[in-house]
Amino acid sequence: MFDITDEAKVYVADLFAQQDEKDLGLKVDVEKAGTPAAVVTFNFCFPKELSKTYKKFEYEGFYAYIDELNFEYLKDSEVALKDAGTGKKLTITAPNTKGKEPKEDAPLEEKIKYVIAANINPGLASHGGFVELVEITKHMDVILNFGGGCQGCSSVKSTLEQGVEAQLKMSFPEIKSVRDVTDHSNTDNAYI
Repeated sequence: MFDITDEAKVYVADLFAQQDEKDLGLKVDVEKAGTPAAVVTFNFCFPKELSKTYKKFEYEGFYAYIDELNFEYLKDSEVALKDAGTGKKLTITAPNTKGKEPKEDAPLEEKIKYVIAANINPGLASHGGFVELVEITKHMDVILNFGGGCQGCSSVKSTLEQGVEAQLKMSFPEIKSVRDVTDHSNTDNAYI
């Protein structure tokens, strides 16, 4: 699945040796797997708290736990210890985590989802928000749902018209309109 260099194994094993918890493991996750915003995370964990989809990998001095749903994203990855100025830093090279941009002949839905994930949601995330594609109608209307800080936000109309809609129409001229079907009456998480 992924390789851990010998130097990185020693480094991680030393981190575990410094802990007082004997059942502690290393949980390796891929957040937002398959999107341009994907990130690999490493966290201490207790195996009994993990779901059954996590598989155990034994290394000298520690165990790693990886969700089988992330196996394909971690394929060909390497964990290494690299120079970082005044010391060393644990890094991962994971070429399959972010997925690939859809090909020219891919379905429009796939291409729109990619543009949302790659270009739109990273900007909305700065306010704790996101948008997702609900459907594309036969009349080429794109139906969206906002969430997080965008749901109930007083600026969502301008975000939709000047940001999301403008970017989608520029990328896909065949789109006739972009509509928001979010229930904005819930303002619990609204940014503004």
